[in-house]
Amino acid sequence: MKLIYSPTSPYARKVRILIHEKGLDVEEIATVPFDDDAVLHSANPLGKVPALLVGDSAIYDSPVICEYLDSLDKPWLPNGETAWRQKTLHALGDGMIDAVLTFRMERIRPQEQWWDFWAMRQENATVRALQHLETIVDELGEPWEFGNLAIACALGYVDFRAADMQWRDHMPKLAEWFESFEQRKSFIETAPPT
Repeated sequence: MKLIYSPTSPYARKVRILIHEKGLDVEEIATVPFDDDAVLHSANPLGKVPALLVGDSAIYDSPVICEYLDSLDKPWLPNGETAWRQKTLHALGDGMIDAVLTFRMERIRPQEQWWDFWAMRQENATVRALQHLETIVDELGEPWEFGNLAIACALGYVDFRAADMQWRDHMPKLAEWFESFEQRKSFIETAPPT
């Protein structure tokens, strides 16, 4: 198997952490999606990372890749009703990443092109998600669970791309919960370059 990824992608980071934590044999191929890499486009016509090459097939979209890889060895994603809770938490983490990414893309454009309404909407979504996580942190459990993988990568992405939010000052229980992830070797080794 081969994983096409970008070192700054929090979606790819989820997959890379899962690979590291499960000890899976996957070759990692770094790319820059904005460079219109032919290898990436042949694996994912959308030109998005991550993409997982399995033989002659490609699997893309990070939740799909995570579910596939998770199924290969002692799944973190449970069966039955509890799976929906874990998938919902995973979606919450991905939604936070989406909001931070959208906000960042809005703000790196020339200022005269900023759409303040849209940027504020993304920032508010991120804050609401953080507040929600602070209220349910006792229900999240320990690393690693399927939903927590996305939540941890989302929090890391807020730190990376929206550090001025200083979310830890306002969400002490969530910050304490997150500390256990930050110390994991897989989390450290997959950190985006500074």
